Amino acid sequence: MIKPDSHVIKALAAAVRAHPEILEWLEGWRMSELERLPQAVSNPTLFQGRCQVLNEVVDLVKNAPAFAAKL
Repeated sequence: MIKPDSHVIKALAAAVRAHPEILEWLEGWRMSELERLPQAVSNPTLFQGRCQVLNEVVDLVKNAPAFAAKL
């Protein structure tokens, strides 16, 4: 993932503080993908890629307030 600019991190932090349900939804989506991963027989690479991207996005959104505080 490319590193977001500081204004993007601040915007994500503000969004998560104002609307924590965004993070809850992303975490639920990530868990849904992780739960389906063992059944991905036709194209496991696709499912693994989605899980990896979702992990990175969830981590970024979850940590955005702490990152923004350091800027």
